[in-house]
Amino acid sequence: MDSKVVNREIKRIVWPALKGADFETFTSRVAWRHGNEKIDVVALQSFNKYNADVMGVTTFSFAVRLGSLPLYIPPRWPPKTKNGLQLPSESECYFRGSLQCSLQSRTKDKTIWSVDAEGKNLSWCIQDVLNQIPDALAWFSRLSQKYEVLRILRDDDERMPALWGFGRNPSPVRSYLAGYAALSVGDQVLAETRLREAVESKCFVNLFNSVEGAINRAA
Repeated sequence: MDSKVVNREIKRIVWPALKGADFETFTSRVAWRHGNEKIDVVALQSFNKYNADVMGVTTFSFAVRLGSLPLYIPPRWPPKTKNGLQLPSESECYFRGSLQCSLQSRTKDKTIWSVDAEGKNLSWCIQDVLNQIPDALAWFSRLSQKYEVLRILRDDDERMPALWGFGRNPSPVRSYLAGYAALSVGDQVLAETRLREAVESKCFVNLFNSVEGAINRAA
């Protein structure tokens, strides 16, 4: 049993389901979907030996992480590109989430699919991920709605493992994201208020030093 076996099963079973939902770019563990207004990421995260030992699982075990990167919010750090496509990692996305394993497991962390050392339960783990693809697609669909994104940024707290990555409320990064989200739906007053908060935080001086400069970045 090794990681190549897990990779093969992911490619054979999970990736075709995502291809049917317009994901078109794949590595052995990461899938991307590129839209006009956002990039969606599904990553089946593996663990090195140290982390696996700490969590009491094998290195063949994995977590399924989700990431969504709205393109109407300028990136603080441009993601890598390949063949003209931006390929952000899940951790670079402003909105992040995790699927949860529904199988019985010895680990308390329900975001981990614990694969045994001989891989006897691998097919069950992969099937459980496949069964949850509709939930992942619904998660992405929610974040395709600009007004919902803005509402989340205005009103909601981060909730791990369901939805996080966009900072505390209030916080400079929340102001940054909400400012551009407001700008994308034409709420100029809210956009200027939130971007002014971002400017005054001094956390983005490498990007802009005025509200006008922040707005120009979106253009």
